[in-house]
Amino acid sequence: MTRLGFLVAMTALTACSRRPYVEPAPRGVVLKSAQLGLYRKEVVTKQEPDTFVAPDATICRVSPDVFKSTSLHSIAYCNWQ
Repeated sequence: MTRLGFLVAMTALTACSRRPYVEPAPRGVVLKSAQLGLYRKEVVTKQEPDTFVAPDATICRVSPDVFKSTSLHSIAYCNWQ
């Protein structure tokens, strides 16, 4: 593999990797890189009756009709906490 090919492959791998959001700490866990506030984020989990969970472990509470109409892995604009 040429040097240029190696650099391209390494750049692609690092660009596609996610940074960890949760890191262990002596007295529990620490959230890293969590964006709080109004953002568009993927809904990776829904918890009845009104809570969405994003990939960075932030949550958003919504009305029941919004909860029912939003599917998993869709993008939701919400006040993430």
